[in-house]
Amino acid sequence: MRVALVSLHYAEYSSRLAMALSRHHDVMLILDSTNARYELSSALRDAIIEGGLVRWFPRQRRLNAPIELVKLVWTLRSFRPDVIHVQEIYKCIPTWANDVLRYSIPLVLTAHDPLPHSGLLDRRAAAAITCRTRLRDHADRLIVHGDRLRNEWQEREPSLGPRLASVPHGVLGSIVPDALSEPSTFLFFGRIESYKGLGYFLAAGELLVERGLWPRLIVAGTGSDLERHRAQIGEMPWVELVDRRFDADEIPDLFARSSAIVLPYTDATQSGVAAMAFGFGRPVISTRVGGLPDVICDGYNGLLVPPNDAEALAEAMSRLMVSDELRKSLTAGASAYGSTELSWDRIARQTSAVYESAIIAHRRSTACARGNAFSWR
Repeated sequence: MRVALVSLHYAEYSSRLAMALSRHHDVMLILDSTNARYELSSALRDAIIEGGLVRWFPRQRRLNAPIELVKLVWTLRSFRPDVIHVQEIYKCIPTWANDVLRYSIPLVLTAHDPLPHSGLLDRRAAAAITCRTRLRDHADRLIVHGDRLRNEWQEREPSLGPRLASVPHGVLGSIVPDALSEPSTFLFFGRIESYKGLGYFLAAGELLVERGLWPRLIVAGTGSDLERHRAQIGEMPWVELVDRRFDADEIPDLFARSSAIVLPYTDATQSGVAAMAFGFGRPVISTRVGGLPDVICDGYNGLLVPPNDAEALAEAMSRLMVSDELRKSLTAGASAYGSTELSWDRIARQTSAVYESAIIAHRRSTACARGNAFSWR
């Protein structure tokens, strides 16, 4: 099978998927060079280049969008794929390319966030939302990360039916030694938006200090919700703030220091940070929201707590602080889960099955359209 992977975001996710797929298929990976600069480690970048998988595209700009569109269409036509797999983003280039191709090639779309997170919808241009909707409407198959997300989407839109498929989010990063972790250290990582629940993470830390437990909280990342908490963080000597974006080669050290990764999200679909935690072999303390309970197994690879509850979050964090046995057990579970259930070979097999289903569905819909046209005549 010839697979064209179009990914102008999610560079690490798509690169790891492309490498796993390439063991059994002919794969062309199209990446945004700017996104890849931040997301790809040196080793991963070298691997996809040496494997001859990648085609680089510049970051989309309004003035050069027509040039990029022509280049993308030409690249796809030259490769002659059996299926096009697009990672959904709020950019119109992939939609326009398929418009030019008249959706003549089976299309699979991965919707990493089927619904926008709270606080983000107002930042999306109407044109970009229209493009996203058009691509979803034309996709032969839609992939979401988890059965809960698939079921919720199907409840909202029953007509989607068999077009929806559930494939887990594969692991990101690679195992780091547990011996490197610093005692009672908890990491809050990534883009800092309101739905990420930073306030609950800080409140849980305060509760632990009040009880005589002294955690080390690392807040690593940047985003619109950080300013609201910056003054509070400045008054907390047990909080380490690293306010910037990280290159991929810097991230392993952060995760290596941490006893656990904390996701106090108020709402969510899935989480690349959770996938990264399991890739680095670190357990996750998370709220029960969105598709997170599909991958975080309470007591095995992490702990689950109710959302919007700093008290419950502090209790879960304290359990790891006072029980080295529990921390080691959850760490082992996280490593095992990442190397089995979320392994890229397994994800590639499931994704290949979705491709085959999309190709069959596309043939049937094309034959049906031709039959209707003949009947009309």
